[in-house]
Amino acid sequence: MKKWSLAALAATLSFSLAAAEEPAPAVEDAVAPLDRKSSKDDSPHQDDAGRLMNFARNLREEKGCAGAAPAFRVVAAMGEGEEAAQHELGECLLELKGATDVETALFRQEGEFWLTRAAFAGNARAQRKLVIEMASPASPLHNPKGALMWALIYGKNPTADLYGYKALPATLVPGLRSSLNEADAAEAEAFAKDFAPLPLSKFEGPKREDKKGERGPFEGRPDGARPPGGRRRPG
Repeated sequence: MKKWSLAALAATLSFSLAAAEEPAPAVEDAVAPLDRKSSKDDSPHQDDAGRLMNFARNLREEKGCAGAAPAFRVVAAMGEGEEAAQHELGECLLELKGATDVETALFRQEGEFWLTRAAFAGNARAQRKLVIEMASPASPLHNPKGALMWALIYGKNPTADLYGYKALPATLVPGLRSSLNEADAAEAEAFAKDFAPLPLSKFEGPKREDKKGERGPFEGRPDGARPPGGRRRPG
């Protein structure tokens, strides 16, 4: 399985958070553009995740992955608890075609990153997707060693049945083992044996103030009059 350097991880997360600046009608209420003064309530907040996730899924149905990916990125980057968004973003990016071959390759790399992030957090759907993609010679993610590793991890994931997935084909794991040399197979099996979930750190937005108890400086005074000693308006 490919190893991600800290620099690559930081670059990808920065790319994901930057996507929050992309204009989208329903996301605009939660994420303020940088060219206008924003209030605390304009900042992304973890409580918006459910609404934004529904928005992203609706966009995927209406406009496909190209329209949905920016919204999925916002939720996926919120980290722990948003593995479904990470998985769905990864799936989208694996099928998304860029304007150039370079952009398409970037989408594939980012897609693998988000699927891997969700898989490491214990998301069974992402683990299974990685197995299928990495086991397929036709996939850009083809990696028999990684496929064996995630197949073994998925096989012991207690949440796999909750999604209604059937077991992987009985011949898959033996076939992957036979395609690897002894050292690679042993490394994949050792990693799967010691695997422990490792979620992305959870994003917590700035606190939102309750405006119900807030009062304006002249609130409650007749006709909005200023307090005693204040300057009177002309006339």
